[in-house]
Amino acid sequence: MSDPLPLPAPDPAVLAQAEQAERLARAGQIAAATQLFEQVRAAAPGAARAQAYFAMRAFEAGDLARALAAIELAVAGWPRLALFEAQRASVLLALERKEAALAALFGALQRDPDFVPARLDAAALLEELGRDREAVEHYRAALAKLPAAEALPPPLRERRERAERAVQREQVELEQLVARRLAEVRGADPDRAAERFDECVDIFFGRKKPQLPKPGLMHFPKLAPLTFFPREMFDWAERAEAATDAIRAEVRAVLAESDAGFIPYVQKSGAEAAPGSVWEPLNRKTRWGAYFLYNQGERVAKHCAACPATAALLDSLPLVRIAGRGPTAFFSRLLPRTRIPAHHGATNTRVIVHLPLIVPAGCALRVGNDTRAWQPGQILAFDDTIEHEAWNESDEERVVLIFDVWNPFLTPAERTDVATMTAALAEFYPGRQHDTDF
Repeated sequence: MSDPLPLPAPDPAVLAQAEQAERLARAGQIAAATQLFEQVRAAAPGAARAQAYFAMRAFEAGDLARALAAIELAVAGWPRLALFEAQRASVLLALERKEAALAALFGALQRDPDFVPARLDAAALLEELGRDREAVEHYRAALAKLPAAEALPPPLRERRERAERAVQREQVELEQLVARRLAEVRGADPDRAAERFDECVDIFFGRKKPQLPKPGLMHFPKLAPLTFFPREMFDWAERAEAATDAIRAEVRAVLAESDAGFIPYVQKSGAEAAPGSVWEPLNRKTRWGAYFLYNQGERVAKHCAACPATAALLDSLPLVRIAGRGPTAFFSRLLPRTRIPAHHGATNTRVIVHLPLIVPAGCALRVGNDTRAWQPGQILAFDDTIEHEAWNESDEERVVLIFDVWNPFLTPAERTDVATMTAALAEFYPGRQHDTDF
């Protein structure tokens, strides 16, 4: 079926009369609207509002032939609105001319791609015609424009729910197909590493989101954005882990003191610390406490003297040493039933290392899409510019030793350049992240 041939544009005065008649109809003054629309239609057959009005009156009366004739004139007339194409589709659908109705709906969407009712109608008709993949494409486009279900009137809410069901059905079918195909190829090689690709699949299907570095200070390009670094990348790891018992004994002795020297790790001001913010429960409180051995490059002599085994280990490690900024090393204590909100660190030029010391059950660290439970004496090294959070859901305190080392993917020359620039930044902006005068 070909589209109606365009009709000449009516005189502007006639179009204005049609708009007035439409206002009368919306106000419920049907007799006056009908009379004025009759005058408009007699003066200009191409006045689309008048033709559409009479088309819908005929449609409601069950006179489909007259409705179709009038709506064809409306589609060919002026103004050329997507609504008239959608009304034409309704008439054609009542006449069981489904393909023509679908073409009319596509015409409506060509005129107005954001016309959601027409998009939903097209999707429903495509489903009826067995063209499910195309239907879901339109359902997705409609869902992207629709508000939440609770904000919609019941009829439109039902249509949204139908769209959601169709999208979900397709996703389940696709997931099942992908799972079958992967099982076929993996069956021949059951020992193949699949963790990274499995995360790729989860991201593709929306079960997880991409986790990208988001440094607060400095982003070094072309470094692999690993969440957790393999332990084997650090030749000092075994030596650090071997010192666990001695370090744990020292931190227990510190904790036994009446004034343990732990200060709030979170020290924020302004909106970040405002009532109701995610940091407010921790801000300037020792629910997350730090006992510094190094604070932005400054050795805390009193604490290092109290913990000689810990200090000796730190002094033997390739820590990030930058004037005014590094290293930073401290015992991190997380009190029972405490959660550290998701956040990002300053730079990917360093790697944050945790040496777990006191770890009750119910404690874990999430970096990106990977979650690890701390195991006493087993280091965890991670890129803290990737979103991360931690929690202690137990009734006991959790303590780990935290320090930063260079990112192993940096060359020695790159480390020198980063240290030089960061020291210059510290010289220019001499503020401290952690005030130890509590």
